[in-house]
Amino acid sequence: MFKTKFGLAAILTFVVCTTVFAQETGGVSSSESAGTVIKGKAPVAKELLKVRFPKPATFKLSNGLAVYVLEDHRAPVVRFRLEMRAGSIFETKPGIASLTAAMLTEGTTTRTDTQIAEDTESIGANLGASASLEGATLSAAGLSESTDQLIALTADVLLHPTFPTARLDRAKFSQRSSSSQRTTNPTAVIGELTSEVFYGGTKYARHPASRQDIDAITADDLKSFYTTHYVPDGALLGVTGDVNVNALHAKLEKALGDWKSSGSVANLPSADFQPKVDAHIFLVDRPGSAQSVLQFGTLAVKQTDPDFIALVVANRILGGGSSGRLFQNIRERKGYTYGAYSTFAAQKYPAVWGANASVRTEVTEPAIGEFFKEFARLQSEPVPATELSDAKRSIIGGFALTLQTPEGILGRSLEQVQNDLPANYWDTYAQRINAVTADDVQRVAKKFMAGKQVELFVVGERKKIEGGLSKYGSVEVVDPQKISGIGTKK
Repeated sequence: MFKTKFGLAAILTFVVCTTVFAQETGGVSSSESAGTVIKGKAPVAKELLKVRFPKPATFKLSNGLAVYVLEDHRAPVVRFRLEMRAGSIFETKPGIASLTAAMLTEGTTTRTDTQIAEDTESIGANLGASASLEGATLSAAGLSESTDQLIALTADVLLHPTFPTARLDRAKFSQRSSSSQRTTNPTAVIGELTSEVFYGGTKYARHPASRQDIDAITADDLKSFYTTHYVPDGALLGVTGDVNVNALHAKLEKALGDWKSSGSVANLPSADFQPKVDAHIFLVDRPGSAQSVLQFGTLAVKQTDPDFIALVVANRILGGGSSGRLFQNIRERKGYTYGAYSTFAAQKYPAVWGANASVRTEVTEPAIGEFFKEFARLQSEPVPATELSDAKRSIIGGFALTLQTPEGILGRSLEQVQNDLPANYWDTYAQRINAVTADDVQRVAKKFMAGKQVELFVVGERKKIEGGLSKYGSVEVVDPQKISGIGTKK
C-alpha cells in the first residue's frame, strides 16, 4: 500500500531548497507563496531540479468506475472527488448541467434536502456538487471515523436524486439572479466574449444560460440529462486521506456497485480549432467606468502539443507573476495598473494564451502599447540566461509545491488521465521544463504572440478610449447582450 508521507518526504528537500532560491531571486510569484525558508542555504543546484512524482493506488469497480487512492494517515480525515463527463459541453439546453449538479443534494428517494444537510452536519462533513465545461464534480470530505456514513451519504445523492420541483424553483431563481448580473460584470463579459471569438461555432464556446433558458428547464430535463451522463463510464473517483486501500475497495463496491454502466464513454465533441490570422479589437462600452479592462489573447495549443512546455516557460517570463516583464513594466515602471499578467491553461483541447490588466481610463492607449512592446521584445530578443533560469526554477518549484498535499498529487494524477497525457508526463515534467532554451522561447513567442494573431478585448468608457484603440486597428463595438455569434463571423 502507498503511504503518502513517504512520497512527500522524497520531494521535501527539493521544495525547501527551491523555496530558498525563489525567495532570494523573486522567482516565485505572489500566487505561489513559498514555505519554510532555511537561511544560509545556497541556491538550488542543478542536480536538485528533479521531482519524484508519487503514484496513487488504482483499481476499478465491477461497473468500470476507475478509482485512484492516496493513503495519508497523518490526520484523521478522508476526501472523495468524483468527476463525471456531465459538463455543459454535453447539454441539450443551456443551463442543464449546472442545475443538475446543484440539485443532487436537494433531495433523494430517502432524504429531503433538510435531512441531507442534517446528516452531513452530524458527522462534521462537507458535501457538494458543481459542473464545468467538460464535467461535473461531486465532492465530499469528513473525519475518517465517519468514512462509512460519508460513503453512504455520497452514494445516496449520486444514485437516488429526485429533483423536487420546489427546490428546483429555488435553484433556478439563484441562477437567474446570476444571469442578470453577468452583463454588468466586466470580467464575466470579457470571459464570454473571449470564448465566443476563439471557440464560436463549436460546443466549446461558453455561453451562460439566459433567464429565458433557465425558465425553460424542467425537472424532466434534469432527469434525462442525469440518466444519460451521470454514469460510471469515463468517470474518475479520487480518494485521499486516512483510509486503507483494500478496505476502501470493498466499501465502494458495496455502495456503488449498483451504479449502472451505459456501455459507452461520452467523448468530447470534435471541433476545428483555427487560430486567427487577422486580429480584431472588440470594445464593450461601459459608461462612467474609471478603468479599462484589457484582455489580449490568441488560440494556442493543447497540453500534449510539442510546443506546450516552451510556451509555459515563455508565458512565465512574460507575465506569470510579479517578477514577469508585464508586471515589472506596466505596474512598477509605468504605474498604469495594480497588476499585469499573462496566462496559459493546460487543456485537452487548444487553450487560449492571454494577457490582462485593468488600467486607468486615461492611460488605456499607452498601456496597450506597452503590452504589444513586451510581446514584440520576447519575439525579437533572446531571453538572457539568468532570466530564463529563474523562470524555469520558479515553474519547477511551483510544480513541486503542488505535490505537498495528497490532494495536489491526486489532482495531477487525474489530470494525466483526463487530458490523455503519457504515463510518465509528471515524472519528466521538471526535466522538460529545464530543457527549454532561449531559442525555444523566441520561437513560440513568434508563433503565438505576433501582432496579427493577438486579439484585444476591452471593457471601458467608449467615448474616452475608442480613439486611442483605433490606433492599434479597427474597433468593433460589442453589445454584451448579443455576444453569441460573433466568433463565427471572424
